[in-house]
Amino acid sequence: MQANPERVGATDHRRGVLGTGLLAVAWVALAVWRPTVTYHLAPFLVAGAWPFLLRNGPLRVANLDAMKAAIGGLLITIATALVLLGFDLMRGPTLWDRGHATLEVVPIALVGAVTGYRIARCGVAVE
Repeated sequence: MQANPERVGATDHRRGVLGTGLLAVAWVALAVWRPTVTYHLAPFLVAGAWPFLLRNGPLRVANLDAMKAAIGGLLITIATALVLLGFDLMRGPTLWDRGHATLEVVPIALVGAVTGYRIARCGVAVE
């Protein structure tokens, strides 16, 4: 019989928020430095960082904790993109060569959040 997956504590979530925040700040700094360059990987990394950082070892993270982290990372990513858009710092090209770079943030961030969630959930069940 398998027990519940590992529940993480507030310290683990703080570490995830800090890592996500640092990546978001790095994305903003890069956009300030070169606003005409699109950093396509940044939304993926920011959205997936929080759930990824919840992993402490081989045990998988509980579903609720992984879901909270993935949603939190996604929200931070979208908020960062809106700030960049507000300051006109997303003038670079898109992956499909049309439209505004902000349009690609949401699908890329969704993939990052889902990937982070899956990484957090993958692991060994406690027996």
